[in-house]
Amino acid sequence: MSALLGKVAFITGAGSGIGRGSAERLAREGADICILDLDEEGAEMTANLVTQLGRRAHVVKANVASAANMQRAAQECVDTLGSLDIAVANAGIARAAPVLEMVVKDWQDQLDVNLTGVFLTVQVAAKQMVNSGKPGRIICISSLAAENTGMAMWGYSATKAGVRIMVRGWAQELGPYGITVNAIGPGVIETPLAQGLAGEEGGIIRSSLEKRTPVGRVGRPADIAGLVNFMAGPDGEFMSGAYVLMDGGLRDASAGWEAGDTENIMAERMRIMASGEERRQKLQSLLDIRD
Repeated sequence: MSALLGKVAFITGAGSGIGRGSAERLAREGADICILDLDEEGAEMTANLVTQLGRRAHVVKANVASAANMQRAAQECVDTLGSLDIAVANAGIARAAPVLEMVVKDWQDQLDVNLTGVFLTVQVAAKQMVNSGKPGRIICISSLAAENTGMAMWGYSATKAGVRIMVRGWAQELGPYGITVNAIGPGVIETPLAQGLAGEEGGIIRSSLEKRTPVGRVGRPADIAGLVNFMAGPDGEFMSGAYVLMDGGLRDASAGWEAGDTENIMAERMRIMASGEERRQKLQSLLDIRD
């Protein structure tokens, strides 16, 4: 398939999860991929997937919260791959805590990555598109959390709701340049960021979530990547300013956790989160560098 042949996609957070899934799907459709991530090892793994599909890949280590990093990354994308036609603002973090316990730095980091990072991605990509005189596509990853929230998750929800509304304004501003801007609201997807929510195959969290979700399973990065591909491709030409929820029906599901599961679910979640702490600390140290 070659619907995107000759196009270059600029994808943040492409070293894992939805970003990697999007890179792989767009490469299958013919696009070359500029892979942005702080996790260089993960980014190189994504690059290998792209090159195995016969497309070009270029890795940029960049912090989406840094204007200088993002300006450099966008220019490097154009200099190396020849253009910047599609942008996927995917990079994000989650810092959950009750309001009485939330640390200001964790709050600020969420704002810096999930709001400022998306803004900077859109800004640098749109400038390259406008300067090229060619139409472009921008896709921003919001979340089901933009619509629903709960204890300890309100900060993350606020940032994702912000993405959802910013997209509507950007669509108005960039439409005259032939640039469409849309948002996707993933539900619970099996990614490193959502490990504590998605659980593990065969575990109590996964089993309970599958029972709650009308389609009977958790989401996969490939599910979201398919929608990214639609928005980036010729069939998405008339879509702009849209927010599309993709959650397997979970938002409107009335079923809750089964009685007696709460203690076991929390125990499993704490174990999963602890297993991912090393990766979080590694990325946090890189996130703290904003130059």
